[in-house]
Amino acid sequence: MSVVGIDIISKRGERRKYLPLEMRMKMYEDVVELRRRELSYSQIQKILYEKYGKQISLSSIGYWVNERHYPLGKINKFNGEPSPELAYIIGVILSDGYKYLYNKGGSYRLQLDAKDRDFVEEFKEKLTKVLQRKKPYKLQWDEKKGVWRVEGYSVQLFEFLNRPLKELKPYIEYNKDCISAFLRALFDAEGSVFVKIREKRRQRKVRLYNSNKELLNYTKYLLERYFNINVTIRVDRQEGSVKLFPNNKISKTTKDSYCLYIHANSLLNFYKYIGFSIKRKQRLLIKAIKCFN
Repeated sequence: MSVVGIDIISKRGERRKYLPLEMRMKMYEDVVELRRRELSYSQIQKILYEKYGKQISLSSIGYWVNERHYPLGKINKFNGEPSPELAYIIGVILSDGYKYLYNKGGSYRLQLDAKDRDFVEEFKEKLTKVLQRKKPYKLQWDEKKGVWRVEGYSVQLFEFLNRPLKELKPYIEYNKDCISAFLRALFDAEGSVFVKIREKRRQRKVRLYNSNKELLNYTKYLLERYFNINVTIRVDRQEGSVKLFPNNKISKTTKDSYCLYIHANSLLNFYKYIGFSIKRKQRLLIKAIKCFN
């Protein structure tokens, strides 16, 4: 089955744009039910027009009745049930890193680019399960950018992830496993382990950078309430500040960015309940815990 919309016919016989997915799904359900009652295509067309104020083509009705097409197609089987896999995907998409939601020409693409292969592998596994695919997505290597990439397509998941944070919170806080997965995704995407030894002064912390203060405040709330992890949030770079990179490139900050610090006395709890999916970061975390004990 392929993904198709509904041909909307004007009084002049001109084709118009496809209807929104939600309306198409409702129409599809009505078509199946009305055909089950042995109504003709013309009768179904008339009933749908009276109900929705839109006249669809007889061919579209025929495609649905004969199961030649389906509004969602094979790749859009997202059911929206809370799960650690879905919570992880939410965390990755909310990060400031190399993730994308595309809607170009009706193609609803979810894409992640990252230098750490194990991070992209983790996202790939979660995406495969959430979209109920029999075959896992394939990883791609972008030689020019020096990153691993995975991409999937789903109208429903795309629209779900475009919700504001407050609407996603019930899925994140569904249970502790979901909370852990969400936080792990954020730290996989933008977290780092900082260890510094200078004479008698020793520092160690886990840091998380993001330009969304609301998201960092929510992250702080989850860490402190559910896992007893001490956190501080500070301004990292103010809007308009300039940063010089090792390759001599200069970037100017267009908005304030923030840094969340996990204190040294909470690193063990962070390791126990959250940690990193990225092996190099996990090794640094273990080193930070061991070298000061």
